Amino acid sequence: MPPRIPILPTRSTLSLIRSTQCSSASSISSTALPLRDSVHQTTRQFASISLRTSRCNSPSSYRAFSGTSSYRMSSTSSGGNGEKNDGGIAEQPLGPNQDQLPHILKRDKDALKNMPQVLRDEIAWSQNGSGSKRSFSTSARLGQQEQKSVQDNSSKDPSVATVANMLAASNRGESVEVAEGIPEGFKFEPPTLPLPPDGRINRRYEPLVEQFTKLIMKHGKLSLAQKHMAKILEHLRTAPPPLIDSSKPFLPGPPSQQLPLNPILYLTLAVDSVAPLFRIRQIRGIAGGGAALPIPSPLASRQRRREAISWILDAANKRRDNQLSQRIANEIIAIAEGKSSTWLKRAAIHKQAAVSRANIRRASQQRRGRNQ
Repeated sequence: MPPRIPILPTRSTLSLIRSTQCSSASSISSTALPLRDSVHQTTRQFASISLRTSRCNSPSSYRAFSGTSSYRMSSTSSGGNGEKNDGGIAEQPLGPNQDQLPHILKRDKDALKNMPQVLRDEIAWSQNGSGSKRSFSTSARLGQQEQKSVQDNSSKDPSVATVANMLAASNRGESVEVAEGIPEGFKFEPPTLPLPPDGRINRRYEPLVEQFTKLIMKHGKLSLAQKHMAKILEHLRTAPPPLIDSSKPFLPGPPSQQLPLNPILYLTLAVDSVAPLFRIRQIRGIAGGGAALPIPSPLASRQRRREAISWILDAANKRRDNQLSQRIANEIIAIAEGKSSTWLKRAAIHKQAAVSRANIRRASQQRRGRNQ
């Protein structure tokens, strides 16, 4: 855009001329014509400058102004020189986003001769309006391979043929008998009714896992205890296989290398191995006087597990691991390796039960005397 030129010089010149004319009245007759010519010349000069400036600022007036010719600049995108329309107004340029390749190829014959095949296909597609097709398609080949693999798998599966025969027979209104004693409409042999008493699953979780979770729970926060139990089983699954101590009465099971593969079995073997068989009760008045005699009494399976779990939790609280689940898992691993203190508690109770087994007869005699 050309710079705007103010008209202040024109006004200053006019004021200067007017002051000169007013001051020198005597010389008007001699210098009137040169001064008048200079004033008109200066006025026409600045008026033309201001007119051009206003034309540049307003495109409409620039186009409508007569006496000026507006031509379109030569554009490489169109490949031709600027041309003027019939109305004397130049055409708008096509812009830099137009395709320049066809125009370049029209001007350069060597480039047209050495043009790649890809560009030839694109030009043919743009001229004919139909896209070029490849000689092969990788997606079609992959689809054919997948379809072939599905057909091969379906041909190998006998159930597919059975279902197809059943559908065809149902469309014809006929009944088809499946071989090997399987009734029609079943893929496998149905269960016998009524179901046996042990054929139902009454519990969602394993009894030991549920009991262990309830003993971990504090203040009724069962969901938190279940999270701890899940982490315990995860630690047992990811831990290295234990080195089982043969001197400890660890229950027989799968090899130690396979214990992490089944963490629930791992936990069950550890708990049942350290579970005591007896508990010691202190009963007064059997021997006479106020002395209390220790009497061993057998425990049920759930009672034995409860006692073992309480020992495991007490020993785990003495460990220095940050997480509760990590402490309990390490204690269970220590039980399998024979390094846990729960083995000492179990041995102490069994030793005391063996020593005080003679008191069982005294307790039974006293009970008979009370009944008589």
